[in-house]
Amino acid sequence: MDDTNRTHIDIGTNKLGYRKVGQGPDLLFLHGWPLHKETYRDVVDALPDFTCHLLDFPGCGDSIGPKDQEISFPGHIEATLLAIEALELDRFSLVGQDSGGLVARHVADRLSKQVDALLLTGTEIPGHHPPMISRLAKAVRLPMATAITRKALRSPTVSKSGQLLGGLFWDRDLVNGSFRDEVLTSVLDDVERLERQLQLLRVYDPSIVDQLELVHAKITCPTLLIFGAHDPFFPVDLAKQMATQFGGPTEFITYDEGRLLVYEEYPERFAADCRKFLTDLGLGDAQRSTGANA
Repeated sequence: MDDTNRTHIDIGTNKLGYRKVGQGPDLLFLHGWPLHKETYRDVVDALPDFTCHLLDFPGCGDSIGPKDQEISFPGHIEATLLAIEALELDRFSLVGQDSGGLVARHVADRLSKQVDALLLTGTEIPGHHPPMISRLAKAVRLPMATAITRKALRSPTVSKSGQLLGGLFWDRDLVNGSFRDEVLTSVLDDVERLERQLQLLRVYDPSIVDQLELVHAKITCPTLLIFGAHDPFFPVDLAKQMATQFGGPTEFITYDEGRLLVYEEYPERFAADCRKFLTDLGLGDAQRSTGANA
């Protein structure tokens, strides 16, 4: 990971953590909850022929903002739109995972003339509300929720449980590899930041997921969906049905030995699938201007 390119995007209300990698057509990466931009570290390293923009949502990663600011998914959408304006991205493609995929779809709808393609993985499905998320939303309202969550996730043994992080990977040992070192540790070491992530779940309104069906119909850019066959949160069969809701052409790829974080587990394969999809659309020309100012 190249720390020399880590900086911030000032959107007025927040300074969002930001890193730019590579050179070529613009790709904006949006992370899921409760992670941050460096969850894509290995994917962007495998895409040097694209200008990869990694962005932290408010309250996440390296972002700086008011301590009393409410963290919400609608707020993430607005922050992303402001960041795109600040970066002066005229044309770009979006990569989104989990709640980052939710944000990406709203951005693709609202900036339809600027978005070339949409790439989604392990993300929300209209009409589907994972039981594990519902249970967690209730649990974070209990006293000492932040301390208990932090203690459980900091334990290399406990965190590998299927009820915690074990459901993220096909190979559960990956919970305690680079993912813990480069992504998870920074979340758990900052108690205030973890509390803000749990706050987001406390104000979560499931209706924002169900509204996606209407959003999908308005998205006409080509869309690639990559899901793990054993994703415990977003079942692949339901995801394939969701793919038919989009207003433009879609392609669906399944990783047979994959769960939620297929891009973390198979970063080079994921990058290759993204590159092929974009190149087939004529978006792989390295001579194309990036149109970005960091």
